[in-house]
Amino acid sequence: MKLGCHAVLFKERIKEDTENIIKLLSSTGFKGSEIGSRFFGTDDKEYLLNILDRYNYQITGMHIGSPLEEWDINCEETTNKILKVAEFVKDMPNKNVIMSTKRFSGTQEQLIKAAKNINNAAIKCQEMGVKLNLHNHIWEFENDGYIFNTLVEYAPNLNLGLDLGWVYASGFDPIEVVENHADRISYVHLRDINENNEFVDLGEGIIDFNKLLKVLRNTLGEDGWAVVEYEHGEQDINRYIRAYNFLEKQM
Repeated sequence: MKLGCHAVLFKERIKEDTENIIKLLSSTGFKGSEIGSRFFGTDDKEYLLNILDRYNYQITGMHIGSPLEEWDINCEETTNKILKVAEFVKDMPNKNVIMSTKRFSGTQEQLIKAAKNINNAAIKCQEMGVKLNLHNHIWEFENDGYIFNTLVEYAPNLNLGLDLGWVYASGFDPIEVVENHADRISYVHLRDINENNEFVDLGEGIIDFNKLLKVLRNTLGEDGWAVVEYEHGEQDINRYIRAYNFLEKQM
């Protein structure tokens, strides 16, 4: 299992000040970072690769937001957006597209149609050697996991890039969810949460990472990624340094 951190903490700075941000991220102990297509875009691949090579650092994957409604009503354009990100990562060591959704208010029929269209996109990604991973938030697990379970059933080629902090916040057991879907998991996000269901830095909350990491090591194997995501708060690289040191002690 490889440990990474998410560049989303630095928002648009990953685009505006790429080299300095990669330099900072590479100083944490983590081996790679996820970046967002909404911040970096997909036009400056060679520029990024040169910087990554300079600092012996990797991109763990690229994130893209993709509302479920769009998979129902605008499938072709939505698929093309996914494939554009897949094209960006396909020549990298870690060929991961991380796709998140938004709250869905459509019918079950529309959701099933969206899931089937996502599955077709996942197959096209596979043909490029790329994994399409679902990054969940809390809403996929509402109503006893209705959306999550529908996507699992009707998009069997979709990998599950679980955000285990959101899984915990939804009232589900992250370990149980991982174990139930282990064959579809090679990429996860790590967060910690306090008793008020608020995200906090790793080690400051109530998640048992010692127990969780044991399960993740078995599930992810040598090549899978566990990526710490700090989305909000102070843009201080020391937060990620502390997170790395915390995880190392737990392992």
